[in-house]
Amino acid sequence: ALTAAAIGNTLSGTGAGNIADIDLEQLNIEGDVGDGFDGQGAVIILEEVGIGGLESTLSAAAIGNSASLTAGTIGTSDDFDTVFQGNYGNQVALIDINEIAVLPTETGAIFDATAAALGNSLTLDAETGDLFVDDLSQINVGDENFDGYEIYGYSVLEFGQYAHIDIFEINDFDAPATPVGVDAPTFETFDSTLVAAAIGNSASLNAGGGILLDTIVQQNGALQEADLELDDVYGLGNLTATAVAIGNSLSITAGGDIAFDKIDGGITQVNDPDYDTAQDVDFDLDDLGVDGDLALTAAAIGNSLSITADGGFELGVENTIEQLNHSAQDSEIELKEMAGVGDLSATVVAIGNSLSITSGGDFSFGTDGVISQLNDNEYGQDAEIELEDELNGSGAVDFTIAAIGNSLSIDAAGTLSGIDGGIVQLNQGEYGQDAEIELDDFDGMGDFASLDATVVAIGNSLSLSAGSFGGTGMLTIAQNNLAPQLVSIELADSGLGALSATTAAIGNSASVTIK
Repeated sequence: ALTAAAIGNTLSGTGAGNIADIDLEQLNIEGDVGDGFDGQGAVIILEEVGIGGLESTLSAAAIGNSASLTAGTIGTSDDFDTVFQGNYGNQVALIDINEIAVLPTETGAIFDATAAALGNSLTLDAETGDLFVDDLSQINVGDENFDGYEIYGYSVLEFGQYAHIDIFEINDFDAPATPVGVDAPTFETFDSTLVAAAIGNSASLNAGGGILLDTIVQQNGALQEADLELDDVYGLGNLTATAVAIGNSLSITAGGDIAFDKIDGGITQVNDPDYDTAQDVDFDLDDLGVDGDLALTAAAIGNSLSITADGGFELGVENTIEQLNHSAQDSEIELKEMAGVGDLSATVVAIGNSLSITSGGDFSFGTDGVISQLNDNEYGQDAEIELEDELNGSGAVDFTIAAIGNSLSIDAAGTLSGIDGGIVQLNQGEYGQDAEIELDDFDGMGDFASLDATVVAIGNSLSLSAGSFGGTGMLTIAQNNLAPQLVSIELADSGLGALSATTAAIGNSASVTIK
């Protein structure tokens, strides 16, 4: 077992049998050291890894990105040549997975391959049969130094963020039975799972029963254009469809009294280049009844709003969902007239940020609680969330506050009387990545035997778990992300039982356990 971590990157290998030489090279470079190599350079190379007749798991990660290959039983197939992942100044990444041997039919092998660049993943999974992975390429580039450069014959765009995934020559599996009253498909269907992802976006389609998969197209160009086409989908039973573009998701689950006759382009997601930064989204959900159980999720630019109807809850025209993403990434979500409707679970997300409140027991929502989230400064990263007059009741309470992808969660058992210290989260530095969260004045809060606190800034996390917190106050936790991505976290006078602390910056982690 081999693990190498730097800048939050991990490499793990576990194998039985003959693992050949592993040439591990991991570089984390700061400063201007050459074209496209400013600050965030990392290279991991795994080569000469023989996989003949052994079970092995290899994971290579750079700047929080991962590329993993898991082999069940591949027999005496060709070598797994090279995994190369480079993350340069503007997040250039290239992964080349080649000479992946075709699985012999007679082995009945299970093959799972995942290629990830800049947090993107591509998965092919086959239980049995002939699965051919002929060409897998994923390119993420973004730097003027690479303008006009070609990889796999695809030109690098000036503004970067171009990704191409080519999956072809996948043999068909046994076709399922055709539903009654539905014409047979024009080509063979198969029972399989296909996931295609580019630039952190994922599109998943699960084929089973009589579902016909035709085309999956996902393209991310300079203006972040995305097109995902679902057509010729038939099947009157349970249907799950997920469409994702630019990290956004729209999911519809059919169950109970809801029936989908056909989806022929009713899901539209457009990142309009007419906007300054091309972040306009439109969802067209027509003819959806509200009888029975209903699950509805709408997402735009990585933001999601989910409402689950249960019991006597009814969706009406009063419940307005408005989500606007303009050049400054402004977002507004309004939830109103939801009082007194039984069990309610609501999640509000803007610009990848989330605030979730779950009602239970004696906890109740009041109209005084204001949720405002603004992204309007020079870097579009200011965020403010205000919760007031919502913690009056006793009993169990759970709340999560997140801004710019950052989250703070506190779970308390017993009586929660109030929070005097406030939660401050600022993203306003030179690079829009400074963050400070202050937790204070927690005295007299009762028994915090089961206290869990997580502080996150710019996707970074710090978690503290304490066996017993008395009446003492929590000290300052500061996390700063400047140009060289520095981190400072101070934990003092915390000798209260078992302590586990994890510090992370720019998606990187370092864990310390004290007993």
